[in-house]
Amino acid sequence: MKVESDAPHEKSSALKEEAKAEDSVVVVKEKQVISGDGKTAQILVEEEEEEQEALSAADFHNNDNKILAVLNETGSNYSFKGLMRKLNLHQQSLSRALHRLEGMGLVEKSLVGYRLSRTGESAISKFDMHRPKGREYMQLLQTYIPLNVRATEIIRQLVGKWFKNLRWLGMIESGTGYTLQWSSDDGSFQINLRLISDYIVIETNASTEKEKVEAMVGSYAIYEQITKAMQSKLGAYMDRQQLGHSNNN
Repeated sequence: MKVESDAPHEKSSALKEEAKAEDSVVVVKEKQVISGDGKTAQILVEEEEEEQEALSAADFHNNDNKILAVLNETGSNYSFKGLMRKLNLHQQSLSRALHRLEGMGLVEKSLVGYRLSRTGESAISKFDMHRPKGREYMQLLQTYIPLNVRATEIIRQLVGKWFKNLRWLGMIESGTGYTLQWSSDDGSFQINLRLISDYIVIETNASTEKEKVEAMVGSYAIYEQITKAMQSKLGAYMDRQQLGHSNNN
């Protein structure tokens, strides 16, 4: 009887020892897995930091620097043709530079053009790539945007379009509004359209009298396109108002 009573105790003790052994193995394995992952992650992070630290302005070609300087403004998006005109680069030279910068993960293509990637913004912030100060801008036109017209509706009517001798460059989106840019066909001057709050401001850096006249002609063509968009929006608004009155009656 004593043997019978001791047998379960021995079996129970053996099971406990096995359980402890299994538990210890599991814990060891878990520690090994966690330790292994931890080391791997640390190595990857250290390598990534070393790569970023190794990146310097000397790694960029001259055309790379030009592109990065233009895109080095929050919200900048420039079309391929726009970069060609703004930087006065040959098509093949620009294509090679963009391909190189995309391969480095610094530049990416958006719906409205090329822009800095997050990696590019982080990397470029360490370098002094500010654009040289150009000619001063003067205001040509200013107009009010009705409350029922959204800025995005106006932008859709203007992005990518040419007006008279003005060629599309790109768009900059910031926390205060939008800036749309065009240049003359010979690249001698530039026109900016700024949408800030409920106002539109058109300005130019044209310097000679001939350039100023051309800038004014082009700005009126842009303004005409904006007016058409507003009239279309106003017409739709009036139709809804009349329909509402008819339903009420």
